[in-house]
Formats: sequence, structure tokens, C-alpha cells
Amino acid sequence: MKKVREKRKSKAIDNGDNGEDPSNYEVHYAASCLILLKHEKLDKESELTLYNQIDKDKQKQEEEASFKITVGRNNRMLDGYEPPDIPPVAALAGLITECSKPYQKRLTETDLKRDQSRLLLCKDHVKDSMIPRLKEDENVRNGIPVTVFDSEGNGYNMTFKLWASKMYVLTSSGWLSFCRQHRLEKDVDIVTVWMFRHGLTDKLCFVITRRRSPPTIGRTQELRRRLRKGQLGG
Repeated sequence: MKKVREKRKSKAIDNGDNGEDPSNYEVHYAASCLILLKHEKLDKESELTLYNQIDKDKQKQEEEASFKITVGRNNRMLDGYEPPDIPPVAALAGLITECSKPYQKRLTETDLKRDQSRLLLCKDHVKDSMIPRLKEDENVRNGIPVTVFDSEGNGYNMTFKLWASKMYVLTSSGWLSFCRQHRLEKDVDIVTVWMFRHGLTDKLCFVITRRRSPPTIGRTQELRRRLRKGQLGG
């Protein structure tokens, strides 16, 4: 099979030398390899590696798509919502100090996976608006215990940390509890996140509020069907 792939690749290169667009032959070569792989049995290690890479690529695409729904420098979403500088939580009135700028994202499938139990935050936003507000003894690499409040002032225990040395997250079972309590759904819910210090305890805290994103044309019929069946929360 290796010889067949090499032969087809050589043909693609030769055709490119004849003045034809080599990118066309690269596409044909890649397609031929995929067809051949379809009939080739992979060993367990190669199969596991392939599936892990597919999962990573899917996760990366989801996160990139989630971060791209913010428009412009004013943190406005596609639905036109502009969050206030201070989280609108009545129970925390007068208790919020050193507040970060708000950050918004549409939840992805990986944000809601039970085996990951974390909310992924935008690295650039964390570095620009959150890291500068940390104290010397607060090490995000080791994880910082925080209380995360919802719009009603209910608290959830989570950890703010640098995950796998490359991603900033809010994690722990507290995030799963938050998801269950608010019946969060991928591609439907948009969350707004603020980091602040509590005026009484000086402890690091977060606020997360959520709202439903306006349905796209492609999702309208599906949402209507689920609403009829009572599968969507309010």
C-alpha cells in the first residue's frame, strides 16, 4: 500500500511539472490516500492516536468558533448585547471591587462535558484583564480557589487555573452544578464572565450570567421541535 501511495504522489508531482496546477493533484493524492486507508486495518495504537487527534481538532474548532462570535472592541455579541462593566447582581451590590472587563462566549460541547468539568476562557482576555489583578500569592498555575456567583447571587466553589499549561479554565464539580442548575446547552447559551474581589473578604470571585442566543435560521426548526417536546429550559 505504501508503494501505491508513493506512486500516486509521484504522479501528482510529475503532473505539476507539466504546467498544471499542482494543488489539484495534491487534493487528488490526499483523496486517494483516504480511499486506501478506508480498507486498511490500523493497529490499536494508531487507531487511538487518530481518534485522539480528531477529538483535539474538533475541540479546537469549537473553541475558535465560540470566541469568534464577539464583534468589535466593545465586546458586543452578534445579538447586540453589551454587558455592563460591573455584573448586575443585586445580592453583590456594593461588594464588587477590582472588577475585570466582561468576557462573553457561546458554550461549546466541550464546555459541558462531564469528564472535563470546566469552562474554557479566552487566553488573551485572561492575560489582559484578569492576570494583572492577581496578588503575588495567587498562583493560577497551581489553581486558585474561587467562589463563582450566578445572577441570583448563589455561590459555587470552583478553581481558576491554567490547565495543561496552555488553557485558562474555571473547573471542578461546582461548574457541573452550575450547568445543571441553569440547564445550560451548547450552541444555545451565551455566558458572560467577570472576575472581581469581594469587598468584605478580599477573596477572588467570579460572576457568570447566561442568556439564550437568538436562533440562527438553520437551528430554528430544531429549537421549535424541542420546545414542543419540553426539552428546553427557560
